[in-house]
Amino acid sequence: MLEHDWPIPANVAIAMTNRDGGVSISPFDSLNLGLHVGDKPQDVFANRAILTQQLSLPAEPTWLEQVHGTNVVDLTTLMTGNAVALADGSYSNQFGHVCTVMTADCLPILLCNQQGTEVAAVHAGWRGL
Repeated sequence: MLEHDWPIPANVAIAMTNRDGGVSISPFDSLNLGLHVGDKPQDVFANRAILTQQLSLPAEPTWLEQVHGTNVVDLTTLMTGNAVALADGSYSNQFGHVCTVMTADCLPILLCNQQGTEVAAVHAGWRGL
């Protein structure tokens, strides 16, 4: 995990990962979290479980199918389960939701209000900017 060095409210947590610590084999080694790159789905799901456990997350992260667009999904209204949102950002104002975005050469933007009661994660790609 990578550490952040900017101030955030005490009730907001952020994490950024690198490729270390997972089960995927080359060329996806090792903590690949994306189902869209050709890795074995069972390895991606195992990596996501490792991440959820290591970070002691309050819920499963909501993974997006990122499309280099401008759609942001409100996690308070998103159906749970296996539904995947076609979006490049997620937002919530309810405790326990885990917003996620994946980036390679795009910009991750993490936002919250001063009270930490509203949070968002945005994948700022070449098309969405």
